[in-house]
Amino acid sequence: MKMITILSSVILLTLLGGCQQPIQNVAIPSPQDQAAYQPQPYPKPLPANAYGPSVTGNPYGTHVALPDEADYVRAYQAQRDPRMMVEVLLGQGAVTAGAFHLGNEDFDAIQISIIEYLNANGQVDIQDPSMAQKILDRESFLRLQNGDPKVLPLLKHQLKTDILIEIQAAPTQQASYGNAVRLLAQAVSTTDARVLAATYVDMPLPASKANINVYTGYLADKIMQKLAAIWGGGTQAYNPMIVRIYNAASLDDVLAIEHLIRKVPGVRLVIDRGMTGSAATAYGRLAIEYNGTPGDFYSALKQELAVSTGLKAVDLQNNTIDLQITGPMVLRTTSIKTTTRIETQTTRTQVQTVKETPIQPAPQ
Repeated sequence: MKMITILSSVILLTLLGGCQQPIQNVAIPSPQDQAAYQPQPYPKPLPANAYGPSVTGNPYGTHVALPDEADYVRAYQAQRDPRMMVEVLLGQGAVTAGAFHLGNEDFDAIQISIIEYLNANGQVDIQDPSMAQKILDRESFLRLQNGDPKVLPLLKHQLKTDILIEIQAAPTQQASYGNAVRLLAQAVSTTDARVLAATYVDMPLPASKANINVYTGYLADKIMQKLAAIWGGGTQAYNPMIVRIYNAASLDDVLAIEHLIRKVPGVRLVIDRGMTGSAATAYGRLAIEYNGTPGDFYSALKQELAVSTGLKAVDLQNNTIDLQITGPMVLRTTSIKTTTRIETQTTRTQVQTVKETPIQPAPQ
């Protein structure tokens, strides 16, 4: 017991003696010494499901060519650069958007992203969608926002828009991964409301920049693919030229012009898309399969009309021709040649010329 007490005293004295040793000064680097203050990275990886389903594509907004972009641009240029506009139609989606905390700026981001893709890095001209609100009256613009096809002629004549890319964005709870925004897209011809392309996709929430860019990129590529197929004139493509006849005095005159168009070299098929008239005027619309451009067709049509100057093209663009009767129009005279044999066995040839009734414009 005495030995243990002695050892404890020795250890205590040793510790007390050590506490009396002088403290060493440590040199602190100056603020100008950049090497002494290098930041140390400490990565914090997010869980795999932090943003919902995994996505691939272009999440940063810089231009990356979509798979079908090159074919789309070539077909667009071959189609004589049709004017296109992109509009996000809220429709019933605006009613339920608040449930998913989506605002107008989210739908605007979807619209801008699709415009950026279809613009193809400046190779395709996309019209400013805000012009529709500026040019159309309030009622017409609201009808456009609700997808009313009767507004398409207004876009055609007031904004010279050839194709409207309609995007309906509405929240849905029916996606396989839960809440999402269902994006339904279709490209519609403003000339005859013909659907040129249609596709859809469910974009998962949140409506982040990455999700918007990836899923609108999918939509844009599908639209590019289908427009390129139609404009390219492949064996499976059907892309008729639309010819509209204005200011005729009667339906008989419209039918006479249709009969003349069927004789134009290069015309393979003429489809009557509807005619209407009144006691004062008449109007007709034809879909024509023609081996050439609208300019070539109009030139060939003028050759068939010969010296007549009463039929004028007042609008010739993209795949549409508007023909207007501006004055008395005499179709080419028809020569009927008959040969008869008389008893003296001499041959007498008689040529009879029949002049058709001139086509008159509708009274003003």
